[in-house]
Amino acid sequence: MSGNTFTTATLLLLVGAVTVLPAWGGSRFNMNGAIVATACDIDTKSRDQTIDMGTLPFDQVVNSSQALARPFSISLVSCALKHSNDTILGRQHFRVTFDGRNEDGRFGVDGEARGVALALSDAQGNEAVPGVELPAQTPVLQAKEMRLNYIARMVSNNQPLQTGTYTALVRYQLEYY
Repeated sequence: MSGNTFTTATLLLLVGAVTVLPAWGGSRFNMNGAIVATACDIDTKSRDQTIDMGTLPFDQVVNSSQALARPFSISLVSCALKHSNDTILGRQHFRVTFDGRNEDGRFGVDGEARGVALALSDAQGNEAVPGVELPAQTPVLQAKEMRLNYIARMVSNNQPLQTGTYTALVRYQLEYY
């Protein structure tokens, strides 16, 4: 995968509004601010990944419509999801959006091969649709690190199969809130 983006919806620790009304007129002075903390960083090994789907037997696609599942993960490091007194700051979730060429709700492939598409799903079995957020996940933090696990698999797109090589470009965005 390449071209990924990581968006951190930051923890909002303080938002203040101060209004000062001077004694000599009706003028106003408004001040707003925020103190923020980032949630996690993407491990450099997870930023740009290449997943080798291997050789896909023609008859396996025809007969099962699902083949060669390959696990992959996005590793997050330097996570700071808690206060210093070890209490969680409200409800915290990660939301992941995978994006790429949409082919009937799956990720389209480019190249010589035809009749297949890429399907991605999370550890709970929710299948990703290009550009649509997966259901939010409540993080499990272990030693300031976290791993989000997914499965990539080739599936039939109900078009005539043609042998050949293929590639797919998928971008992902992580949002923390």
